[in-house]
Formats: sequence, C-alpha cells, structure tokens
Amino acid sequence: MHLFTTYFSDTQILLLVVSLLALLSSFFFHIKGKNNLALMLMLFSAFSIFCFGALLDPFLNLWDERFHALVGKNLMHHPLMPTLYDDPVVKMPYDRWDRDHIWLHKEPLFLWQIALSFKLFGISEFTLRLPSVLLGVVFVFISYRSGMLLINKRVGYLTGLLIISSLYILELIGGSRGLDLNDVSFMVYVSLSIWSFIEYYFSGNKRWIYLIGLFSGMAILCKWMVGLLVYFGWFVLKLQQKKYKISHNKDLFASIIITLLVVLPWHILTYIWYPSEATSAYKYNNEHFFTPIEGFRGSFWYHFEMINIIYGAIALFLIVPAFYFLFKKGKEKPLFYSLLGMVLMVYLFFTLAATKMPSFTIVVSMIIFISFASLWDKMLDFVEYLKIKKRVFNCIFFLSIFAVILFRFDIELLQEKHTTWKKDNVWTAMLKHNKEVFKSLNLPKKSVIFNVLGRHYIEAMFYTGLPAYNFIPTKEQYDDLKSKGRTIALFKLKKADELPDYLKNDSSIIIINEEIQGDD
Repeated sequence: MHLFTTYFSDTQILLLVVSLLALLSSFFFHIKGKNNLALMLMLFSAFSIFCFGALLDPFLNLWDERFHALVGKNLMHHPLMPTLYDDPVVKMPYDRWDRDHIWLHKEPLFLWQIALSFKLFGISEFTLRLPSVLLGVVFVFISYRSGMLLINKRVGYLTGLLIISSLYILELIGGSRGLDLNDVSFMVYVSLSIWSFIEYYFSGNKRWIYLIGLFSGMAILCKWMVGLLVYFGWFVLKLQQKKYKISHNKDLFASIIITLLVVLPWHILTYIWYPSEATSAYKYNNEHFFTPIEGFRGSFWYHFEMINIIYGAIALFLIVPAFYFLFKKGKEKPLFYSLLGMVLMVYLFFTLAATKMPSFTIVVSMIIFISFASLWDKMLDFVEYLKIKKRVFNCIFFLSIFAVILFRFDIELLQEKHTTWKKDNVWTAMLKHNKEVFKSLNLPKKSVIFNVLGRHYIEAMFYTGLPAYNFIPTKEQYDDLKSKGRTIALFKLKKADELPDYLKNDSSIIIINEEIQGDD
C-alpha cells in the first residue's frame, strides 16, 4: 500500500476510490432490480477509471500519440487543413508521414475531436485523452445495451464490468497503446454502428437506419474502410432472410447512402485541395495489406495470440465456449450468425494482411466482450440452478465480480509501467525528462530548433510551438533562414568542433545545453 500511495498521484488514487465505490453501489442496485440506477453508476465508475487511465502518463507517448496531439493542436487554427509541420519554414522535402506539412496519414474525425477538446478545455495531455475517456463511457453504455438486447440485463451488466476492468482498453485510452485515440474512436464508432444495427433488428424503427449509416461513416472518417463492417453483418442477415430483391433491401441502401454522404465530402475536398498528399496517403494505406509497413509483421497466428493480451490471460481458451453460450442464450439466431460473421471477417482480413498491429481487431471487441459475459452469465445460471438462497447467490455473484476484477485489473503492473516505482522503467523517466526540457526552453518567437534527437522533434513542436528538426541545417538552409529573419536554436553536439563553420562563427546561434534522451 505504501508503494501505491507514493507513486500514483492523490488525484489518481481518488479516481480509483470513487470508481470502486460507484461500482459497488452499482452492483447493489443491480441485484435490487433498479437497472437504470445501476447503469448510471456503472457509467460514472467507467468515467472515473478512464480518467485515471488518461492521467497515467504525464507526457506524450511516442507511437502515435505525439503525432496525433500535434496535428490536433494545429487543427485548432485551421480545421480543414491538417498539418504536422504547421510552419514548414525550412526548405526540405516534406514527403513522409512523420515529416509532412499537410498530414493526411490518418482520417480527420478523431483529430477534430482532439482540436475541440483543446479548444474547450485547454491544451494538456489529459485534454488530449479526454475524447477517449468520453468515448470509453459511450462504449460501456452501448455494450451494456447490446448485451441486454441480445440476451438479458445481467449479460449487459457483466459486459460493462469486463470493459471497465480491461487494462488494454484503459491503456488505449491513456495513449500508451498504439494507436491511442485513433483506435479508441474507430472501435467505438464501429461499435456504435453495430449497436444501431442490433437496435434496428429488435425494434424495426427506421431511425436506426440513419444512425447505422452515420456511425459507419464516422468510423471511416477515423481510420478507413473497415468502418463498413456493419454492412457485411447486415448482408449476412439478408442472406439468411432470403431477401435478395432490391425492394427488400431499401433500408440497407438508404443506410449506405448516409454513409457516403458522411464520407465523400472530405475525400473529395482533399483530392481538390491536396491532390499529391491525398494520393500518397491512400497509396500508403493500401500498402498495409500487402507489405509489413515499418516492420510491423507477425505470424499467421498473431491476432489470435493477441486475444490473451486484449481480453485476459486465459481468454483464448474461453473464447469458443463463450461464443457457444452467446449462441445458446441468444434470443435471435440469425442475428448471432450476423455478429459472428463480422468477427470472423475481421480476424480473417487482418490475418491475411501483411502489416500486423495489436489493436487492428478491437473493432469487434464489443461482440467478444458480450460473448465472455454470456459465459459468465451461464456460470451464474448454474449456481442459481442449485436453488440456493438469494442472499447466498448474491454473495457468490459479488465474489465472482471481485475475483474477475482482481484477476484482470493489475494495479501493480500499471504502477510498474507508468510510474517511476521501478528504477529500470527508463521509458517513463526519459519522456518526463524530455518534456521538462522542451517546456523549459524560452526561445524567441521566430526561432527554429535543430538537432532534436530521433523523432522527438514532434514533442518539441507540441510543447514549444516552434518548428523543430532532427538535423543540422545545411549552408543553403542556414542562409534561407537568416534571410527570413529566423533565429536558429541548436541542441548541442557531442563534439563542439563538429559544428559547421557557418554556424560556429554566428554569435546569434542559440546553443541549447540540454540533452534529449531516447533515439526514436
């Protein structure tokens, strides 16, 4: 307990305590049948624990949070022009995603969310992650609702508990899992489209058609075409219902039109305004399927091995029985096959894709969490079958929740990874140090920073608001900057005599006598 109170801040400890108390209260009202109040308290618990996650790292994480933070910050000033180098003052090729001027490496919706959060609440690591916190709460709600519709209220409740106690989701919200807010937004918007599809199936209300289209479009505007996943599931459902005629599929086509109306304007504009950058970005994105981009490769079984990391230590052994009980307990078998089809399609697609990244498959995590909740619910059914007293059953129910949370929510691991508790955690110490260096710089407004180690020029630009580069300017670049009235600031070289004469002889050059740590 001493370590816990020493290395987490008072705010973080308070958030953990509040989250736990809200969850306990939620359980009490759930067993009393006051489901709306239980859900509200669960959502409050989720908000508190996700805020705790957003405070885990008081710095920008490297892959890819720092890039998203910088582009989001720049979008505050020109929402329709996403830039990485907002002030590309140095003459050089801005021809890669990690040094572009116009940054179309990712779709813009989640970046707009960052910009809006910065605009409303100020610029900080927490406000950078605040959209993820809110989307995480939305994810808990729609997962609860979907589990309730598919099976029962207890499955919905258990699904929410599994999400709240997921370290993977927590770290994704906290920016320390790639690709942070981008993957959170993509996961939630795809899940919102699937939830709307489930609501439409059970209610038949036409408004859900438009929401399916809206959320699918928003998913595409976060990442790319996997945002259309809900339509594959809908297609599987139509095949089961033997609805082959166009007249039988007006709802499906109407939803697709909504999706196109959401997606096309941005892509048309980017091709008109930034044709070369748009063409390059789309080409690069398409290469992910055929080429292991930037070394992100893995075996055929990569995404199946990731199941234990994303969902828990023994999840791979439980996933087949989990889906079996989702099938057995589900109210509508055609809908089950539709949802299963989406899961299989995602795992098949990303298994065949050459580029492997951990979070690619989490777009179907809502369905998988519901399946695990179905297995848990079945185990509770067995206890109820023993016809024990209600009070005893509630104790067993509570103990099962306690055991699952204790097993899944490893506080010690979080402390080890995200604090300086363990002295060998050089990552946290390094990024804290670099942030302090960048924030301590007091340079003239028209300065340009050079010789920033690795890709840490991204954090340098975020924290200083000045253009930064990881090389020493050439004579031509030096002359151009001087003609523009720019001040050159330079992180010191290991050997002073390595400095070119045109810099060495210029007394206006600012030498920064600080060391940037790390090489990425």
